[in-house]
Amino acid sequence: MPRALFYGWVVVGAAFVSHFLAYGTQVVAFGLFLPAMADGLHVSRAALSGTFGLARLVSAAVAPALGMLVDRRGPRWLIALGTLTVAGGAAVLAGAQAGWHVIVGYAVLMAIGGVALGELSADATVTRWFVRRRGRALAVATMGLSTAGIVIPLPLASAITALGWRGAWLALAIVVLVLGTGAAFAMRARPEDHGLVADGGLPADASPEVAFTARQALRLPAFWLLVIGTNLGGLALFGVNIHLYSYLGDRGLPPATAAAVVTLLYVLHTGAKPLWGVIAERVHVRYCIAACYAGGGVGILILLVSPHFAAVLAFTVVYGLTRGAQSFVTSLAWADYFGREAQGTIRGLAAPARFIASAAGPVLGGWLYDATGSYTQALVVFALAFLLGGLVAGAARAPVSTTDRSPLRGS
Repeated sequence: MPRALFYGWVVVGAAFVSHFLAYGTQVVAFGLFLPAMADGLHVSRAALSGTFGLARLVSAAVAPALGMLVDRRGPRWLIALGTLTVAGGAAVLAGAQAGWHVIVGYAVLMAIGGVALGELSADATVTRWFVRRRGRALAVATMGLSTAGIVIPLPLASAITALGWRGAWLALAIVVLVLGTGAAFAMRARPEDHGLVADGGLPADASPEVAFTARQALRLPAFWLLVIGTNLGGLALFGVNIHLYSYLGDRGLPPATAAAVVTLLYVLHTGAKPLWGVIAERVHVRYCIAACYAGGGVGILILLVSPHFAAVLAFTVVYGLTRGAQSFVTSLAWADYFGREAQGTIRGLAAPARFIASAAGPVLGGWLYDATGSYTQALVVFALAFLLGGLVAGAARAPVSTTDRSPLRGS
């Protein structure tokens, strides 16, 4: 296979689509459907929003098993499973007549599908195809997350208006089936299956790389420091994601202006990933994580200290260009620290804490808002969580182990 046509970049494209579908349906699309569904089903928005937290708990429960399966069976079948369950969940939501139907469609089927389409299959596979260029490869793959926030809202809002929310869910199910099937077909587990090694070389070009089993990883301080640090950041991330639009409205921004700020954030998130992909190939990944989280915390503090719109713009730039790289630098850390072979299992073991943190952030933000009547305390907590998460993750030194010399390998 010619190096100019290295198949790893096709795998990156499939991972991009997989991330696009997972985040686009579970987060972006569900938020757009929520008001119309609440009115149509005669349930409160708070009740429907509660399914987000329930979905995170379901995701936490299934992630370890799915992570082990992607290591044993490869990513293609898992992405196919994710495609079918997300599309099936969308179809259930299209026919929903009561709140429990939403639980089945979103909090169960789409939650399982989101895990199957997400980092356990997408990022874990990309890391097997790249070592030297892993930073830029993961950056491109994870751009699917923020691209969903740019691409989906306008056409989906138009579909809801034209087809009604039920028809729009069915249309989305068809789109998921088409794109997800293509991504599953394009996925390949590892370059060695095609007579290559990572980055497009030949077997003789392979160089030593860290290689830990899941059991070994669990005994290392770096694993737990990454879990704690990245989940402090995750708590803040999802707390800000869910409540930012409401906070901007409370500051007096018109809905269109607040929506434009959120859209600009997604644009900057997308642009930040390739920028940090290049940086991460030159700067140790733990310092990249610390810098990204510090930028998230500083951005929030800028938003809090000034009432002027200039502070909103400054927050958008600082937060967008730093926090936007969070998803890919954390994925890069798991790969660089523990190697390629057990990525699915290791990430699956770490995932429950991530899903719980992502559920806790919005709940904490809402509780503090109800208790105090403003988002100030919530944003202070989120800023501190970012900063503390950066310190903890930055302290996670990479463990030493290679495929040809490792005091832990085989133990």
